[in-house]
Amino acid sequence: MNDISDGAGAPQVFYSSKPIVVQMAINIAIAPLLLYLLGAWSWPPELPHYIVFAITFAMALRYARQRWRAPRLLLDDSGLTCGKFYAAENIYRAEPSLRSVTLTILSDGKVKEKVVSLGWASKDDCRTIQQLLADRFRREVPDNP
Repeated sequence: MNDISDGAGAPQVFYSSKPIVVQMAINIAIAPLLLYLLGAWSWPPELPHYIVFAITFAMALRYARQRWRAPRLLLDDSGLTCGKFYAAENIYRAEPSLRSVTLTILSDGKVKEKVVSLGWASKDDCRTIQQLLADRFRREVPDNP
């Protein structure tokens, strides 16, 4: 799910895919069930087991809440924010990769490549992000920055 505003210089915000967030929260919540399936915990559950179930359920809710409304990627005139801020003047090129974007950036006086994973995005958002970044950052990499 993304929020793309029309107009020059408008920030473009992308959020985590809701199905991916729900799937990960369910995976976290049912993790203790694997201990029963593997035979590490005896049946029927006892008080420590219920405590572990409650803790993992609370962790799953916290995970989902943190990722449900918080933007994962923000692209505006100043640069790109995706876990870390990359200034627009330091980004030379953005090349689409498999569920990611490879950025060629100037960092600490050296030209480096940074892979930005888009595994959290839906397929449509991933393609949109890759296209936006590839269209926006097309500068030639200097030989000696």
